[in-house]
Amino acid sequence: MTDISDLKGFSYPLTPGGTSSVVGDLPWTFATEFLNIVYRTDVESIDAYLPEPLQLGAHPDHVCVSFSKWWSLWDNQLDMPFINPERTWYTETVVWVPCSFQGKQGQICLHTWVDNDFTLARGHFMGFPKKLGKTYKTDYNAMHPHMDSPHPGSKLKGYVVAHGERLIEGTVELEEQIEANDLPAPMGLPVYNIRHFPSIEAGAPPSILELVQLNVEDVEYGDVWSGRATIDLLPSEIEEHTRLTCRSVVGGYLFSGRTTVTGGHVLHSWV
Repeated sequence: MTDISDLKGFSYPLTPGGTSSVVGDLPWTFATEFLNIVYRTDVESIDAYLPEPLQLGAHPDHVCVSFSKWWSLWDNQLDMPFINPERTWYTETVVWVPCSFQGKQGQICLHTWVDNDFTLARGHFMGFPKKLGKTYKTDYNAMHPHMDSPHPGSKLKGYVVAHGERLIEGTVELEEQIEANDLPAPMGLPVYNIRHFPSIEAGAPPSILELVQLNVEDVEYGDVWSGRATIDLLPSEIEEHTRLTCRSVVGGYLFSGRTTVTGGHVLHSWV
């Protein structure tokens, strides 16, 4: 007779061999290309997303929309770039806002769209509210005579499409290089998430409803550019990102980075 401990895998599906898991073992390492736009919205719009004990952050009206491409590996399958290249990268658009917990500043993801199953599932484990969508952003290649490396005056665009709808579109015109420490909030702050798994019993409280902080290590940035930006939040009857209305734009930012997620820890449980 099979015991539950005989089935292996970090995540679904649990199998005798354990190689079919949609997500592999921690730690998870990432390299990322970011096209980010920070703008100001109504403080009340952000506050409506933050349940106690979360509170508004030090920049309570900031919103960061991040159009990005990610490369990632999990620790027990570092040869995945050869085994199956498709399972090593994905695109994502994330809507971040500053927040705080017991006075410690951080950031939390309010909306996000990704285009691959492993990042969708992994995000749910970490508390990211990921949904399926496709992100497109301008990519330049230094070998192309008309698509050279970023420089003052370079123009870039990013947008996300989900269920046939274009949801968010942003543009950036680069002006100058800056230091990573000069990136405005919420970029670079600790990550708080809300992990929510409903009960299978109708009407019962969630099986898991907890506030967590991710353990993030080995953070490093490449060249960081800033510039003028625009952002357009397009309406949808099945999305709520337009609640975060743009009042004014802080700026646009182009950079690459790398990081490692080693896990996380629970800060508060509502169950």
